[in-house]
Amino acid sequence: MNIEHLRHAAQIADEAVKNGPQPTAVIAVADRDTTLWTHVSPGEDGVSLDSIFLIASITKPVVATAIMRLVEEGNLLLNVPVATYLPEFGANNKEHVTSWHLLTHSSGLEEDQYWGELQALTTPPPPGFLYNAACSSYLHFDPGTAYQYNSLTFSVLSELIARLGGEPYPDYLRRHIFEPLGMTSTAFSPVDPARAAPIYDLGPPHVVAGFTSLAMPGGGLWSSAADLVAFGQAYLRGGTTAGGYKLLSPPSISLMTQHYTHGQKQFVSGTSFNYGLGWGKPSSPRDGDLLASERAFGHNGASGTTLWIDPQYGFVYVFLSNRWDMVDPLLTSARGLNVVYGAVDGA
Repeated sequence: MNIEHLRHAAQIADEAVKNGPQPTAVIAVADRDTTLWTHVSPGEDGVSLDSIFLIASITKPVVATAIMRLVEEGNLLLNVPVATYLPEFGANNKEHVTSWHLLTHSSGLEEDQYWGELQALTTPPPPGFLYNAACSSYLHFDPGTAYQYNSLTFSVLSELIARLGGEPYPDYLRRHIFEPLGMTSTAFSPVDPARAAPIYDLGPPHVVAGFTSLAMPGGGLWSSAADLVAFGQAYLRGGTTAGGYKLLSPPSISLMTQHYTHGQKQFVSGTSFNYGLGWGKPSSPRDGDLLASERAFGHNGASGTTLWIDPQYGFVYVFLSNRWDMVDPLLTSARGLNVVYGAVDGA
């Protein structure tokens, strides 16, 4: 990796924070063993490399990792209907939805209504709000016939983790992923509020409080750059940490990081999308913006966050920001990621 070349990523981030609506930026680039380069554009929030950010939908591949651990333990089959394990979920013609459909966003589950109900609440939602909403919801299309990005489906996956893993899903994630990987700053609320970056434009205080209280498995984790690097490095190492902890097996990682939505059209827009099992995939070289290899995988978050892993070129890329549902941070992140690809040296 040509570290000098990475200054272009720093310049892009600094300019976006100085001149645009992006509040701040933290960037980290690592190989399988070492963090190679970091940069902080603190903005007015004064964040540091150790700050904790709401990583939003980067939560999804973390939950997907826990699901694959259940598969490896023989407790779950991805193509068996979810209602086999969670009978109440089969209501309203959902008896054929599988975990595979949930992980690839091809279940067809309606989620817009619950978002509206959540935003209308003036007090924290009751326990089980998300999973109960998923059980009472219905399907827009037959499972596996189309694609529709969905966060509510991950509440169903989290219930599978709880019942088949034998403990509440936040505890399962902490015990089997965060603690063994040394991810001490990762949880469903900031472990140290003094280090938490503010969230802009998520909503009024009661909405933010309600969001946090849900421990949302589709988008509620907080984390730091160092923790996300550790998670990415475990994937680069084929599922095993430097200390010898086995997060996943290479066959699981291979299965998760292939592209399964070829030919499927997005239910609303009719456009194609690129997804594996809990992980996003790059677009094809003909229509993509990234210099990524076909083996690459990653995920963005609506809070302006990115985790990207490319085993072919051997690096992990982390980009953290803190404005909800804005395009600018993700465009800045994509430009910075291309700079990282430009820094890859030939063997």
